[in-house]
Amino acid sequence: MRRLDGNVAIVTGGNTGIGRAVAIAYAEEGADVAVAWIAREPEAHSLVREIEQRGRRALAIRTDVTDETDVRAMVARVREAFGRVDILVSNAGIQQARAITDLPVEDWDRMVAVHLRGAFLCCREVAPVMTAQQGGRIILVTSQLAYTGRPRYTAYSAAKGGLLSFTRALAQELAPHGVLVNAVAPGLIDTGFDPLSDEAKNAHAASLPLGRLGTPADLVGAFVFLAADESRYFCGQTLHPNGGEIMP
Repeated sequence: MRRLDGNVAIVTGGNTGIGRAVAIAYAEEGADVAVAWIAREPEAHSLVREIEQRGRRALAIRTDVTDETDVRAMVARVREAFGRVDILVSNAGIQQARAITDLPVEDWDRMVAVHLRGAFLCCREVAPVMTAQQGGRIILVTSQLAYTGRPRYTAYSAAKGGLLSFTRALAQELAPHGVLVNAVAPGLIDTGFDPLSDEAKNAHAASLPLGRLGTPADLVGAFVFLAADESRYFCGQTLHPNGGEIMP
């Protein structure tokens, strides 16, 4: 028996990078997967085909996670198609590197909206579904920068830091209803979307105890674990796949 047989998962930002790797891993463990995407439509549809080739059902749903109507419609469509929601991976995110003196307030607001408002809206919509089922898993994606920060990443670091507190508070609120809320805080992962230069990435890799950057494949074990029964005593916790960057 696979670890997620019979489960239905939603992965936001699921058509590329970390989200794509997680969606495929969940399908391989027996889950049906809905992928919420906002850009790169061809990747979303190719991912659906990959999941279906593994014998699971899949949906690709264009969703702006900052838009209340979009999020509500996305969750409703998943329930209509699959009947339930067992797992939410709130992975949708954006990155931008700008000095604080050059950072427009609109860019700050967008960073906070995608990461924090997006997580809030998605969690708010799935929470009543999961509590009615008396079970579910919510996995929020934060970052090592929530702990360490990085010059020119003030907005991103602040938004990801907010997700840590959101995780802890929501975990306490939903645990009595059988819904477990946890987080994953990756280090620098080589997805091709980080605005750091190759030189900076290579220097960072050399500084790590493992001596290399992570890949999406390095993270999927954490996400499968938090979605599976083995993590049944994890509540409000954060896992740190980071190559040894920090050791909390």
